[in-house]
Amino acid sequence: MEKSYMERFPKFSERLMDPELAIHARKKASNTFTRNRKMPLKDILLCCLSKKGLTTIFELRNYFRQKEAWPMQLSVQGYLQQRRRLNPKVFSYLNSEYLKDFYRSDEVELWNGYLLLAIDGSKAEVPNSRENRERFGKSNNQHSQTGQVRALVSGMYDVLNRFYLDIEIEHISISENELAKQNLSHLKEMKLKQPILVLFDRGYPSIEFVDYLESQGIHYLFRLSSNDYIAERTKMETPDETVLLKHTPQRLMKIHKKHPERYELSSGKALALLTNLPTTISSEQLSDLYHQRWKIEKKYHTLKNKMKFESVTGKSTIYVYQDFWSQILVYNMIQDIRRNADEGAAITGKKKGNKYPMHTNENLAIGLFKESMIKIVLEDKPERRVKRLEELQKEMENHVLPIRELPNKERKKNLTNKYKNNQKNSF
Repeated sequence: MEKSYMERFPKFSERLMDPELAIHARKKASNTFTRNRKMPLKDILLCCLSKKGLTTIFELRNYFRQKEAWPMQLSVQGYLQQRRRLNPKVFSYLNSEYLKDFYRSDEVELWNGYLLLAIDGSKAEVPNSRENRERFGKSNNQHSQTGQVRALVSGMYDVLNRFYLDIEIEHISISENELAKQNLSHLKEMKLKQPILVLFDRGYPSIEFVDYLESQGIHYLFRLSSNDYIAERTKMETPDETVLLKHTPQRLMKIHKKHPERYELSSGKALALLTNLPTTISSEQLSDLYHQRWKIEKKYHTLKNKMKFESVTGKSTIYVYQDFWSQILVYNMIQDIRRNADEGAAITGKKKGNKYPMHTNENLAIGLFKESMIKIVLEDKPERRVKRLEELQKEMENHVLPIRELPNKERKKNLTNKYKNNQKNSF
């Protein structure tokens, strides 16, 4: 695999120095980031990106030490005041710009000619403050009368190329379908040339949402609940048919679910799928395709437990948006290098005659990148930046794990210790 990330990193560094970036970093009707300050815009952005879930004073201390600009040149109060002026959407902009270079290349991996995306929602913990309770709402349970503060996050993940194209952060009571529409609208901004195929789990396939996808020319694959469209499904003569669904007043009023092929999960439960893919795609292909959706579930685990996604800088709502969006960009930069490191690890493992194919340890790859990111991005000599990146990739390749295809089983909820022996933090 060509190391195209070697070209994206210098472009990213140049973009951080671009005066036009201040336009995206300002809030509406604001003229911030025009004066020379102790900590200019580039430093504020890099400090956000390099965060490790520590106290603010240690985040600043570590940043200035890595930058070799010690002693620290800005107080915590001054830094947080600057952060309050920073438009969180600047990180979404930087993420899109970073990924555009990849998706305009010929190295994009496709499924039958489609860019294979998965969209799914997840509840994320945010600091318990009045502002966050009003903005994001509470998630009540049997242990808490007041409820815990949670935001609803909707991610759009490229299953084969392992990038997050977008995340949306909203009130916990908002419809996941509406957030999915916001995710999909982001595709227009990126101007992707590939046809889109999106995987969804149960809970998404309302008639209104399916009509939206059809109007946007987006292909889809939904899993249906067991009680969806029973009348139509009972009339099917074979397990795989095209079914006409009527938009009855009851269905339009409820804005509920849509159309099937029927298979069996390994657990024995029926798997009913809805798709507008061509009939040339076989039932077996659709069944295998749906199981690719599980990868976005695993990536939420990566964000929350390996990248400290939910460890927010402060109690203000603006820090939630800044930290969540900034860490999505960092995640993508890590995966950009790791895609190449995985190929190197697979080749080395094959030469050694390993029983299973090998890939890099994601947890350690995250820690290695967090440790060296600042020096790589700030490096002004191209040959030295290339050397640092090559050393980073090589070190990632030194920490590998086998890829085992384990049989699918029903998920079980086990009570475990807070600090797990096999899930230690890498930073």
